[in-house]
Amino acid sequence: MYLLYWSPGSASMAPHGALEESGAKYDLKLVSVDAGANRDPAYLKLNPNGKVPTLMVDGTFVMFESAAMMAFIADRHPQAKLAPGPDEIARGHFFQWLIHLANSVHPAMLRYYYPERHTADEGGHEAVKAKATEEVGSLWGRIDQHLAANGPYLLGERFSAADISAHMLSTWQQCCPNAYERFPNVKRLADLVAARPAMQRVIKKNS
Repeated sequence: MYLLYWSPGSASMAPHGALEESGAKYDLKLVSVDAGANRDPAYLKLNPNGKVPTLMVDGTFVMFESAAMMAFIADRHPQAKLAPGPDEIARGHFFQWLIHLANSVHPAMLRYYYPERHTADEGGHEAVKAKATEEVGSLWGRIDQHLAANGPYLLGERFSAADISAHMLSTWQQCCPNAYERFPNVKRLADLVAARPAMQRVIKKNS
């Protein structure tokens, strides 16, 4: 049994999608970031970083980092085919894209949304945001090129948990205006993911 600590608009949407796709039993516990619930001492015992999401398994095992959760869920529920198996060479590319999204795309986006974390000069916020917008556009551009040649999913014809992460991040368009118009192959991937019944339920819950 899983318990996902989540918040609308956060990176919890990706592991939420993986859980729903897996068919596993899970519950959701709302963590109101706006109300500062992620800084509550009880929550910090679970996730010392004070970030969302956090995943509890069977009431005792706790983990953070959404990409780690995605891989963990995929491995625990192989019947859902959320990741290539350990003996498949495509597994290398699965981890490549899952980690690229978590380590490159997501942080670039966060620099746009939280420029104050990257400069002590209030007058420099717009410059940080402008640079972040440029970087996010470049990252999506390269992903779009990959999908044009090797799509429609990140692993070609094969849907995986990495596509769930790509879909989630692609919806955060304030930091990359007109992304779907500029990157049609990213839009195609996002549309395919959003059309999945499990993901439709997750999107509705997160909207």
